Amino acid sequence: MVFLMHLGMLRGLLLLCALVCCPLVLLAETEPVGWGVITAYVIPSLVVLLSFVLLLDALMNRIFMLAQDTTCRTLQRIRLWSDLSVFALLMLCWLPYFRTIGSA
Repeated sequence: MVFLMHLGMLRGLLLLCALVCCPLVLLAETEPVGWGVITAYVIPSLVVLLSFVLLLDALMNRIFMLAQDTTCRTLQRIRLWSDLSVFALLMLCWLPYFRTIGSA
């Protein structure tokens, strides 16, 4: 719980949205009719947006880390690695799907 308090509300929601999108790759190949539009079109585009935001947040944490003292650097380092690890998990889940788009 302390870990989530150090992350902050917006960053926690960002990481939660990215983690929720990871298992939805299994539904990305559904027929785009009705609710299938969300899993076929909306979620893959959301994954691309989330990946850019995660990398931007990691970059901003790194920049802010340079201007802080030692105690604040630890908190920024936790935020940086949490962003990068969720980004890596998101890419690990979704990269095979995005590879099939270009090869069709």
